[in-house]
Amino acid sequence: MSPGVRAEQARRTRAGIQHVALTLFAARGYDATSLQDIADELGLTKAAVYYHFPSKLELLQSICEPVYEGVTAIIERAAAQTTRSGRIDAVAEGFADLTVSRRATISVLAADPVMHGRMKAASQMSDLLDRLARVVYGDCPSPDQLFAVRAVAVLSDTISTLPALDDVEAREVLSRAVKRLLPRR
Repeated sequence: MSPGVRAEQARRTRAGIQHVALTLFAARGYDATSLQDIADELGLTKAAVYYHFPSKLELLQSICEPVYEGVTAIIERAAAQTTRSGRIDAVAEGFADLTVSRRATISVLAADPVMHGRMKAASQMSDLLDRLARVVYGDCPSPDQLFAVRAVAVLSDTISTLPALDDVEAREVLSRAVKRLLPRR
């Protein structure tokens, strides 16, 4: 087997493990799902799962990595804007797009307090939100501004309470809410 084929097979296996893990976390909860459960669901050995993810927390972090990358992209788009209003609009549109595109992941994280707590403890999100606050409001954001930026992340968690909204409606609702939440002054 060529190295390219092996690399593609490893990528597919990792993606399959992540997908099954997210599905089982949603159905059973983070604590009630073991790496053995994930391996059994995929027809793999536990060792094969460990090869790709040395711990359940590392697996959870890998599931969340695209969310972190999305927030980093939002920060970069906001930083490219020349006005505060433009930065806030970039944040609102970016968070709405990210939340809708990662609806399943965010819904599972928000619904399981244990998983949510584990991610907060090991998360990059706090640093990213601090960075976002400085991009939008300058080097010394006020407590109100810091609170508002952190509330945007919590607002994203509410996507699970809006299952009846299609993607377009959900984006519009979330974008409007973020724009109302972030102070423009």
